[in-house]
Amino acid sequence: MISQMENEKWTLLNTLRHARHDWMNDIQIVKGYLSLNKIDAAARAADHIILKAVQESRLCNLGMPGMAELFITFNWSQHLFRLEYELDEPITSGQADDQTVYSFFNRLFALLEQHVEEFNEHELFVRFFEKQESLVARIEWIGKVSNRSQLLNKIEEIPGDLQFKSTVWETDSGDILMEVTF
Repeated sequence: MISQMENEKWTLLNTLRHARHDWMNDIQIVKGYLSLNKIDAAARAADHIILKAVQESRLCNLGMPGMAELFITFNWSQHLFRLEYELDEPITSGQADDQTVYSFFNRLFALLEQHVEEFNEHELFVRFFEKQESLVARIEWIGKVSNRSQLLNKIEEIPGDLQFKSTVWETDSGDILMEVTF
């Protein structure tokens, strides 16, 4: 999987057009709630917009432009799952290699796309935090997959190939959890 911008040779204008489209969608939701006089719902939608902007800012401030681009632009193109992410504040660890982290997530996203059961709701949630001066990602897959054991085996191979630590486990509800230390 190549980032959408690399694949399509995006220009700055294409990127800005996509970002503006996202912002307009968010603003239209707030405006819709206001027109229905649903002030509390409009306030929640506005809070969501602010939170999203804060998370994008934190992602960009990690000093990992490849990974930031991958995460910010992922939902701009059609995928079989939605990506959500959150970054704890502060993350000061600058030791993680952007290319390695980018490669890990690129490979993980491609594997999930290959194993996802279509026509279902799927979400990948990634929470970044710092632990013992290392960048850690706690990853949660919520959705149905085909060839589950094969998928889990392939997911477990990625960190070994890239030489970092990870743990993969399943919940009782069938979700897949993973913690990766970069």
